[in-house]
Amino acid sequence: MAYYGPADTPLVTDHDAFGRIVKRLDFEEITHRMLASFRSSINGYRRLPQELLEGNIGEIIEHNLEVFRSSTLAGREPASVELEPFRVSARTRAAEGMPLEDLLHAYRLGGRLAWQAVVETARPEEQGGLLAGAEVLMRYIDLVSATVAQAYLDARQLAVSEEERRLRTLLAALCEDDGAQAAETAALAALAGLPLASEYRPFALSVGEDGAIRHGQLAAELRARGILALTDGDRVSGLLAAEQELHPPAGALCAVEPAAPRGALAAALERVRLVIDLGRRLGRSGELGAGEVALELLLAGGPDAAEHLEARVFGPLEGEAGRRAVLPETLAAFLSCDADRRSAAAELHIHPNTLDYRLRRIEELTGLRLATPRDLATLVLAHSSRELRRPSGVHAAEA
Repeated sequence: MAYYGPADTPLVTDHDAFGRIVKRLDFEEITHRMLASFRSSINGYRRLPQELLEGNIGEIIEHNLEVFRSSTLAGREPASVELEPFRVSARTRAAEGMPLEDLLHAYRLGGRLAWQAVVETARPEEQGGLLAGAEVLMRYIDLVSATVAQAYLDARQLAVSEEERRLRTLLAALCEDDGAQAAETAALAALAGLPLASEYRPFALSVGEDGAIRHGQLAAELRARGILALTDGDRVSGLLAAEQELHPPAGALCAVEPAAPRGALAAALERVRLVIDLGRRLGRSGELGAGEVALELLLAGGPDAAEHLEARVFGPLEGEAGRRAVLPETLAAFLSCDADRRSAAAELHIHPNTLDYRLRRIEELTGLRLATPRDLATLVLAHSSRELRRPSGVHAAEA
């Protein structure tokens, strides 16, 4: 749209009109208005010291307004070098812990206040320039907000990675048996806000199928309570000092070892992690001790031996033509019912005599006797190994 004078000669376009409005804006007044609004309506800015608001924040607002003015009058997008102060400011706010939503709120609020000033400044003959100006301002706010958000997220990712590295270094140092605490270990612990002790209780926990994001959040929540906790993707593990308690969320699976000195922590940590892995495969929840899955720990520690046991028992049972599912299912039910024939028959919905026949067939095919402790142990271990090899949450009755 353009305004015309005599002889239809164009006098001023909408963009020209908007440029004239921008030239007359009182940037000092807009800056004061923005600072007051940020402090009164955004929590993250309300917590900042007044000298920081009037200093660094005020300078960023002034730079923002100047970049908008110069790029608008030149009819161009802001240059990357002009956006760099916004990136620096975003990284600073990220380091200070300001939430990203508060930071972006400030840029959006600043845009609204700038537009309000534009409308107030426009003269009647310049009203046509407001439509073009709205588009220019919205594009500018989108560009600056995207730049700020990316810089903030990059800074937070770098900070998280650095924190992760420090915590893993600290965990490795605490597991070493080198006598007194080294100065660097003490410095790392102090930086993380974690207590130093001569003994720790290794722990691990899992919150089911919630995934890496939930476990990462849980590890962060534990660290906020002064507990050394790191995520392993589908579980969290770490060390508890003497006075610390885990308090896992409802439905979680957790394992906590007794207090151990530094030289024994590495092995104990691996044990609780393995207990959690085994517990998840078995569909367990709540607190789980190593003694409760001792057979499974034994099998997990010797995978080759476990595979031979399975082949020794289930190879003959599954090789009999026409009876592939019946005999393994019968053995699983018999063992899950603590070798009680009547309970196993009821679970399988068969007559006890039919169960006895199947059990005799199992003995004939495997050469193992249910009444012999050693043979019974072989059957139990083979069955337990097979259960561990099933997908998580799938057991014999469902397979």
